[in-house]
Amino acid sequence: MATIYIIDDEETIQFLYKEGLTLEGHKIIGTAHNGSKAIEDINNLKKYPDIIILDHRMPIKNGLDTLKEMKEYKIIAKTKVLFITADPTVKEEAGKLGVTSFIQKPFSIIKLGKMITEMVKK
Repeated sequence: MATIYIIDDEETIQFLYKEGLTLEGHKIIGTAHNGSKAIEDINNLKKYPDIIILDHRMPIKNGLDTLKEMKEYKIIAKTKVLFITADPTVKEEAGKLGVTSFIQKPFSIIKLGKMITEMVKK
């Protein structure tokens, strides 16, 4: 079981991730609709999540900008990040910023669950 924080601007996607991952035994400890809100929330947690699910295309602060700020705050040094995007051209930059795993849209909730399980084992 992992503690997970979800950053995605679409409420239906957040709901889908929460439902699917909770059924797999994981605990969702928070969600945010953009990177700015997520950084604020995560820095206020008593303990960082085991895994952060981070979407790339979001308003206010996109996934890459959020990763840069997470690196500054050393959040990435303390948690694993699963980066989600429909744009494969950002994979290299996301990797350089410390992403643990990368998944390209579209994908199934089953594939997401398997990736989370693999990340927990690492």
